[in-house]
Amino acid sequence: MTIEQHSVLVIRHESCSSLGLLESVIQQAAIPIKYLDTPAGETLPDAITNYSHLIVLGGAISAYEDQQYPFLRYEFDLIETAIDHEIPVLGICLGAQILATVLGAAVYRGTAGREVGWCELQLTPAGQRDRLLQDFPQTFRVFQSHQDTFDLPKGSVHLATSEMYAHQAFRYRDLVWALQFHLEINEKVLSDCASVIEQEIAESQIEATNLPMLLVEAKLHSPAVVPLANRLMHQFLFQTPALVQQ
Repeated sequence: MTIEQHSVLVIRHESCSSLGLLESVIQQAAIPIKYLDTPAGETLPDAITNYSHLIVLGGAISAYEDQQYPFLRYEFDLIETAIDHEIPVLGICLGAQILATVLGAAVYRGTAGREVGWCELQLTPAGQRDRLLQDFPQTFRVFQSHQDTFDLPKGSVHLATSEMYAHQAFRYRDLVWALQFHLEINEKVLSDCASVIEQEIAESQIEATNLPMLLVEAKLHSPAVVPLANRLMHQFLFQTPALVQQ
């Protein structure tokens, strides 16, 4: 069977989360979106090959906690099948760490502590040439909240770095992208997931910032992220193969 129309499957680890700023391009193109809440026990009622693109969102758990959270193993299998069928995949934060795991790289607790807030990232030379990132500024500011990091999978291309954690993005083949950072987050998305962010800050014993500060900063910084989110999603949807052979 050949998929001739776009449709996006989104794996979600927190009920509060969404595609946020990344959703605008999808909505404008009237592309169907299906959210799959795997922590709630949801499994895909149809084949992954019925979807043209897969996006894996973030969450407060760790990719290496699959013994504690067996639904992660279900996700690993689903993502492996998507990659085998050349379905474009985008992983964000936890989603990026899950992609690293699936591709055989180590994921672990970072020694620099939690990277949280509106952080400056820098594209590598390869990132500046990447199909999804090539029109980004060489340095840009975007929201982050993570304490885990990952090694680069064998055969992947390193795309972005930050002062705290070098591995901020990679591409595998020409169909899989992993972003440690959150292009989807603006003030609304941050507010929707306030309890998750507050818990992460408290557990990491961070005193330099708090949710009210992050919300103020979101209002300041997220407008500059909008065109970046739009550009990345347009390239992801329309400049990667969307026809999948089953």
